[in-house]
Amino acid sequence: MEGQRDDVPDLSGLRPRYRLRAARGLRMVLLVLFGLQVALAVSRLFGDPDTFDVVVSIVLLLGFAYVLGVYFVWAPATLLTAEGVGLRDGLPRFRIVPWSRVRTVRVESGWYETSLLVLEGGRSMRLVGVPAEDARRLAEALEARAQR
Repeated sequence: MEGQRDDVPDLSGLRPRYRLRAARGLRMVLLVLFGLQVALAVSRLFGDPDTFDVVVSIVLLLGFAYVLGVYFVWAPATLLTAEGVGLRDGLPRFRIVPWSRVRTVRVESGWYETSLLVLEGGRSMRLVGVPAEDARRLAEALEARAQR
């Protein structure tokens, strides 16, 4: 690519965003559990609630709302951009790792359930949602970048 920085690997053939999707069964179970928690919280509050009941209801609802947010809104994801690799692990924002800090990709195999992004200093981060063939393509691009 013209005008491309030296530390940016060739990302052609890769999608810009990979997202971890929960299985449909798990999504349905989460929705049913959240519905039950809402019903229990409302019934607990309509009775003769004391402070403990109110606090437990609020904590349970907030906890399940967060879990639903993680699985439906802020699903763990990997973002490949010219600036670097964006990683989101269940929080609303992406954490961007610049390409200059990325050394290689350890592609998933029998020992690794997901592919890993190996950073300078040996630290590694999971490439969430990236299939093995795309992780292999990224590893090749990083290797070609190192040979430039």
